[in-house]
Amino acid sequence: MKIGMLTGIWFLAESATLRASLQRAAALGFRYVDPHGPFHAGPAHLTMGERLAVKAEMESLGLTPRCYVLHPLHNIASASDAELEQSYAYLQEGIDLAVTWEMNQLEFNAGQWAYGLGREESWMRVVRFLQRVCDYAAPRGVFIAQETEPYVWFLVNDTASTVRMLEDVDRSNFTTLVDFGHMALAREGPDELVRLGDSIIHAHFSDHQTLLHTNQVIGTGVARIADYLDALRRMDIDKHVKRFGYDEIVISLELGAPGGEVEDADDGVRRSLQHIQEIAPYMSLK
Repeated sequence: MKIGMLTGIWFLAESATLRASLQRAAALGFRYVDPHGPFHAGPAHLTMGERLAVKAEMESLGLTPRCYVLHPLHNIASASDAELEQSYAYLQEGIDLAVTWEMNQLEFNAGQWAYGLGREESWMRVVRFLQRVCDYAAPRGVFIAQETEPYVWFLVNDTASTVRMLEDVDRSNFTTLVDFGHMALAREGPDELVRLGDSIIHAHFSDHQTLLHTNQVIGTGVARIADYLDALRRMDIDKHVKRFGYDEIVISLELGAPGGEVEDADDGVRRSLQHIQEIAPYMSLK
C-alpha cells in the first residue's frame, strides 16, 4: 500500500499550474500523483503542447501518474442530449490524454439528483452514459472508477448505491474508488469495504468535520483512517489490485476543500503524511 497525492491542493492554495504542482509533490517525496482535472489538469486547461510538456515533466521528476480525476462538463442525470454529447466528447478526450500520460484509470462521480426528474429515469440515464464511457475506454486499456460522494443529493452516495451502480453498468472496466472521509460522512464503517470486493482500484485519504466536507489535514477530523486501512489489509487489497496491472494499491491524499482557505499547502501535506505514517508505518511514498 502506497501513499499518493492529488495535485489540486496547490491550485486551491495559490492557483498553481499542473506542472508547478507536480514539482511540489516531487519535492515532498511523492512518486504517485493524481492529476486534478477540474482544477488545472483537464483537456480544457492544457494545449496539446502543454499536455506533452506535462508528460515530460512527470518523467523528469520520477513521478508515476495513477488516477486521473476528470468530471463530465455537465450533471449527467439532468443534462440535455446536447450536454450529454459534450460531456461524452470531453471524457473521450480525457481518456485519450490518460493514455498519452501512460495512465490506465480515470475517475468521476455519477452526478446529482435534479428536481423535476424521476429517480429511476435519472439513474438509467447515468447508467447508459457510464456504459458508453466504459465502452470507449475498454479497448484503450483504461478503467473507469466511480467515486462515492457522501451527500444525499448524489446518485451514488453510499456503499449500497455503489454496488447497485456497479451491477447496473455491468462493464468489466467499471471500478470503484473509495474515499475514507466520504465513508465517514456517510456514517459507514470499515466493514462496508468488504461489499466492494475486488472492484476497488484506488482510494483517497480525506478527513472532515462531522457534518461538513472540509478536506482538512488528515487526523484532525472524524474519519477512522486506521480502521479503514486495517479493513483493506484484511481484504488483502494489494492482491486484488493486481488485476488492474498494479503491484500495490495507491491511496492518495485529497486536501483543501474547494472554496476554503489553504494557508500553507506544503505544511498540510507534511502534517497529513506524519499522521498516516504514525498510524500505518507499513505505508510509504515509494
